[in-house]
Amino acid sequence: MRCGRLLCWVLAAATLAALGAAQGFAPDEVRAHRSPYVPPPPPNVLRTQVNLVEIPVVVRDGKHHAVAALKQGDFQIFDAGKKQTITTFSVETFTPAAAGEAGTAPVAPAPVPVAQKSEKAEHPPRYVVICFDNLSTKFADLYRTKAAAERFVQNGLAPGDLVTVVTTASSQDTTFTADVSKLVASIEKITPQQRLPEALSTCPRVTPYQAYVIANHLDNETLAGVAAEDAACKGLRPGPALEDVNTFVPILWEQAKANTANTLYSIQSVVDALGKMPGRRMLLLASSGFLSGNLEYQEDELISRAVHAEVVINALDAKGLYAYNPGGRPIDAPAPRGPSQRTAIAEMKTEGRGMQAQDDGMAVLALGTGGAFYHNSNDLDRGFHELGVLPEVVYVLGFTPEDMTPDGRYHSLKVKLTSGHYTVQARMGYTAPTKTPPPQQHPPSRLDVEALASDTLSEVPAGITSEPGSPQNGKAALTVVMHIDTGHLKFETRADRHAQKLTLLAALLDKGGNFVTGVQAEVELSLKPDTLERLAGPGMNLRLTIEAPAGTYTLRGVVQEGLEGKMSASSQAVELR
Repeated sequence: MRCGRLLCWVLAAATLAALGAAQGFAPDEVRAHRSPYVPPPPPNVLRTQVNLVEIPVVVRDGKHHAVAALKQGDFQIFDAGKKQTITTFSVETFTPAAAGEAGTAPVAPAPVPVAQKSEKAEHPPRYVVICFDNLSTKFADLYRTKAAAERFVQNGLAPGDLVTVVTTASSQDTTFTADVSKLVASIEKITPQQRLPEALSTCPRVTPYQAYVIANHLDNETLAGVAAEDAACKGLRPGPALEDVNTFVPILWEQAKANTANTLYSIQSVVDALGKMPGRRMLLLASSGFLSGNLEYQEDELISRAVHAEVVINALDAKGLYAYNPGGRPIDAPAPRGPSQRTAIAEMKTEGRGMQAQDDGMAVLALGTGGAFYHNSNDLDRGFHELGVLPEVVYVLGFTPEDMTPDGRYHSLKVKLTSGHYTVQARMGYTAPTKTPPPQQHPPSRLDVEALASDTLSEVPAGITSEPGSPQNGKAALTVVMHIDTGHLKFETRADRHAQKLTLLAALLDKGGNFVTGVQAEVELSLKPDTLERLAGPGMNLRLTIEAPAGTYTLRGVVQEGLEGKMSASSQAVELR
């Protein structure tokens, strides 16, 4: 089948193959677009109340010890630079079992093995979730982090601590235990499941951060460098190359953003489960970092959930202290590809900012919930020790925003001390409400509902099957085949063409029915009469490739036609090897 350059690029992701001989499409008869699928967040998500913004605050001295005995008058709150009046003030304290007498600067307790039991439990149990972000963490980083985590659960927990180990790659039951052997076994089973390569494209080479700055029009120099490489490796003139980059790079950024959205959704589900536990709650996130640009609203929602659920998020940078070559590239980064060095030049100018941007998301989650962010250090054992202890003293400040405008804007917050040279950890901001509900508040579409359902629909003449796919990027792959009976599919006549728009969706669910990963494609058909006649008998196959770690899943396939919104959907058990 002969196709234009853009069509061929799209069909590499969502392959259209007509059954029967010589049943090709002209380039103007089919347009297709593939993108990752991420289900919307649950409706009625918890939000910051306009009449009261709560800010948990942890104050630490130079030795990282929490500072006690502070009063309301010791704090100041600034909303977008404007000083606010503190209307509520409370102090929450936690005394570890092995701690000494309280003072103005409590000393961190020595690690106490889980096996030891205190004679009397003076506090509710502490629930700790160790969350490995294996969606964004490389093998070497994950290996070192797992080793440090195993030592932490063996030697660093206090009596009464209940712990669970989860990952961001898939939803899991949060079953808490004090059994060290079970925790170690859970940690050992974790493997990296990176869904984003170091470069999202190789001709030209485009890193996730470059895709972010180009898609958001933040760096004309980076855009020019990538466009120059695009021209060199594809043989294009400068103008068409620039247009080409502005066309496909935003699609690459949507893929990268979807990966971060999956990460945040996973953390959010853990926060929701952790918030139901009857005691102190802490989530320790270990990650090499993720790009959170354009997802500030989702991060703020997550922070609000954690604050109201009294969940502290501590974050550990798994990549440790990274270094650069004199040219500006990390020492472990792959060599630049392509016929010229233009991409390497563009990349080296953004690499440092990209590494910092990966840390920003973790820092925001930690500081926004009263937690700590451990980074720029290869001593991961110390990191787990510093983060694994719930702050001994947390101050909860509250204020009512003055002259609040319901414009949906993000407001930065700053908490200062009136005296003393201490470090203040506090929520970094909140999002003002809007006059109209944001998109996340809308009821889920029928397509979103059917993506996670289990019933069978047959409104569209389509059949959904699957077959093993070729492993890609070290992961198992599954090819989802959606056979469309075009002879019985309704079309709309437009001039001399027969038009229809099909939405395809394939999702993998775990044994608990939880979403793991998904892909969707939109296929616009504008068929000539003779093409439609050729397809009337054999129909056509639409193929989607979906990648996931090896294992057993439920495949959920959905086909929706665009004229009346009718759908076909089915589920089947599949095994990826």
